[in-house]
Amino acid sequence: MKEKRRNHVSIGPDEFTSITDRLRRDFKDYLSSYGVKFPNEGTQKYLWLVYLKKFQKKLVHKDEVSAFVEENIPNAGRDQQVRHLAADGWYVLNKGDKLPDIDEKVKPGWHMLVTTESPKPNFLHKQLKRVGRVAAKDFESLKAAYDFRCVNCGSQEGKPHRYEKSKVTILHQGHMNPDKALTLTNMVPQCETCNAFYKDEYVFDESGRVKAIANTGPVLRAAEHVKAEVLNELSQRQEG
Repeated sequence: MKEKRRNHVSIGPDEFTSITDRLRRDFKDYLSSYGVKFPNEGTQKYLWLVYLKKFQKKLVHKDEVSAFVEENIPNAGRDQQVRHLAADGWYVLNKGDKLPDIDEKVKPGWHMLVTTESPKPNFLHKQLKRVGRVAAKDFESLKAAYDFRCVNCGSQEGKPHRYEKSKVTILHQGHMNPDKALTLTNMVPQCETCNAFYKDEYVFDESGRVKAIANTGPVLRAAEHVKAEVLNELSQRQEG
């Protein structure tokens, strides 16, 4: 991890405008629908975001951010609470967060803006759990709405399977109704085990409960008396 940088880098008017334009564009395109908060223009929080955007995917020390704020807002306090950007939904890493692509965590006093094209994952997870499937934009955000668990058995992605402990859970795109196209509105996260078990024979509701059969497979495998009951029921309906 880098040593602490005590000096900040000034941002000229043209670059400042370019950065803020990009922030507003990304906020509108990728973040606003998830409840991420855009800081008021000219505030300290606004300046934190601008500075972190300039050094996106790089570690920045809080003292450097404070110096940049003081350059733009005289007499601003030196204790800049940059971590609050993450609470507003921005994908900012703070103390204790794992750094991307390496097995190391952010040390105290350092921050990193990872991207402005998606919210911070734990913020996204909380938002999606609050609004359910409605806000999901892709399969990753759909999985987040289900707490990254299989809709049928509850096994969590990346962890040992609930019933087959030797397997690590991997979630796949499962049909709610196999007779319909696999679109986001007809999709649930399903582990390999449940996907293989249910195949294309059942119709699920959003909670993973079976609400109908999708083909004759379950009936053909049923006991003879069940087949007879099904045949009798269908005959009566046809006659009626």
